[in-house]
Amino acid sequence: MPIRRQFSESAVSRSGGKEKLFQYQDELPALPVPELEESTSLYLKSLKPLYGKNLQDFNKTASIVSDFIKPGGQGELLQQRLLEVAAEKGQRNWLAKWWDNYAYLEYRDPVSPFVSYFYSHKGLTNKKIDSNQLMKASLIIKKTVEFMESIENETLAPEVNKNTPFCMESFKWMFNNCRVPNDTRDCNIKFTPLENRFLIVIYNDQFYKVYHHDLNGNPINESQIYQQLLNVVTSSSSAISYDPIGILTSSNRDVWTKDYKELTKSPLNVKNLREIHASSFVLCLDNNSPVSVKEKSRNCWHGNGTNRWFDKPVQFFVASNGASGFLGEHSKMDGTPTLRMNDWLIKQLNIYETSVFESPLTSDVSQINDIEILNWDITPATKLAIEKATVEFNKTVSSLDLEVWQYFGLGKNLIKKFKISPDAFIQMLIQLGFYKMTGVCKPTYESASTRKFFGGRTETCRSVSSESLRFVEGWQDPSVTKKVKLQLFREAIKSHLNYISRASNGLGCDRHFFGLKQMLEPNEPVHDFFKDPMFSYSSHWFLSTSQLSSNEFSGYGWAPVVPDGFGLAYMITEDFLHVNISCFKSNGFGYTSEKLYFYLTEAATELRTLLLEEQNELSAKL
Repeated sequence: MPIRRQFSESAVSRSGGKEKLFQYQDELPALPVPELEESTSLYLKSLKPLYGKNLQDFNKTASIVSDFIKPGGQGELLQQRLLEVAAEKGQRNWLAKWWDNYAYLEYRDPVSPFVSYFYSHKGLTNKKIDSNQLMKASLIIKKTVEFMESIENETLAPEVNKNTPFCMESFKWMFNNCRVPNDTRDCNIKFTPLENRFLIVIYNDQFYKVYHHDLNGNPINESQIYQQLLNVVTSSSSAISYDPIGILTSSNRDVWTKDYKELTKSPLNVKNLREIHASSFVLCLDNNSPVSVKEKSRNCWHGNGTNRWFDKPVQFFVASNGASGFLGEHSKMDGTPTLRMNDWLIKQLNIYETSVFESPLTSDVSQINDIEILNWDITPATKLAIEKATVEFNKTVSSLDLEVWQYFGLGKNLIKKFKISPDAFIQMLIQLGFYKMTGVCKPTYESASTRKFFGGRTETCRSVSSESLRFVEGWQDPSVTKKVKLQLFREAIKSHLNYISRASNGLGCDRHFFGLKQMLEPNEPVHDFFKDPMFSYSSHWFLSTSQLSSNEFSGYGWAPVVPDGFGLAYMITEDFLHVNISCFKSNGFGYTSEKLYFYLTEAATELRTLLLEEQNELSAKL
């Protein structure tokens, strides 16, 4: 299934009592190792539409695959090694030991804008709170601390879908955790929450240690938080002005590692870095006022680069006009845990009235530690690094194109009336829109969640199939009747659902092949299976897609994962569709987000029109 979850905040366990966050962890199954023949068969099936009518080259690849999986061949040998790893005592997820490192911690491009994902919050119903930066920020802190404590005391209900529990392990990494740069491979440092009852507030590029619990260990109230933030804002004008240290976290990871080592030559800087790493989370008070959906998305995605610390897994921001959002560092968890938190958070904020802030200036803060400004030792080398990082950040951000596509009058409710899976619908909509723009189909990735397994994260769903190719070709062929067009569409939907079901059950081919490659010993000959050009091309994700849906968001997205592709983050609400379209301005093909925006609209309109006509015809026959 796509990455989407259903859960209850007050769930009852199957034994009748209150559920605990980690109570189902021990019963979660281990991630399976797929059968070699099944994975290679699935792989070949996914290649057919990419080869098109070039049967000669397809047969060559098929021959390479046959040799790889033959009895006594390298495929069989690697499969046996992988099965032995999976069967090791205490091993419940053979993939986890490599995936976090390969996919995230060893990746050297900047985490923002290339890896981190963002949510842009919808405005609150109470406009006074929504437009007041410090009020809104105070409530975000208050409710985030509540969510954090529900993880600590395990009162947060575990996620269960159709009686199947999901792994909650990643929730442990949400707070008091930070990614830290390191040579060749970064690491994560986790701190004890009870010993670090504070967050980091960034304002005017300066860092402030702000406590969210009092001296007795109790969470402080909304007015007290407001007073703390007011102290931050009023103290900023008299704070010692330093260069924006946060911009260093926007650099290439090897560059950031070098700059980090320079910083840590100073004991004062070491102390400051420890405070940032150990903090519960980060909240940024921005001095801008984004208004449009696109402006808000840009601010959430990367901002100006300076008023941020991109290595934290939980980072909120509130602009001067109250526009708020979230940015998540990706290395230890995917989007579903933070989706849950942000969705719940905005629902909670909508309950508040301004009366909670009636007397903020008289709020008792005598039992709360004072805010602390983190002053830095800035050497000439660090000053130069900040200047270079700023130039590189602005260059990178300006190279990226962004459009936010929203299509009203077509959402989950109407799509379900057509008896079609909403997620599969938008996947085929994307295929059709891209084909209209380019006249070809290219490798497409959709995230499939494997959290039904212990330590599960994601598997690849390859969205391009022979059925999807026939659908887009037939749809664009004026000689094909409307009835046949819709028949081809439904066949493509069915094929997609079959693949994503397999992927969600841990039976996709991409993670399996990754595991097999890890089994290669140093200096061991590599089979042509891994060297075949189609092996790399078929996982060059020209279209990288994923769904995370919330009625509380006005935006969600990330960057393209390849220089010549698109990042397509989408939400499906009750009555409209939302796709965040990102790409590089210079991509070698002349693609633009604006062009894809146009063709998605055309494709959605045509699909909606024909499906409504079909529905009306069926109703007329009843």
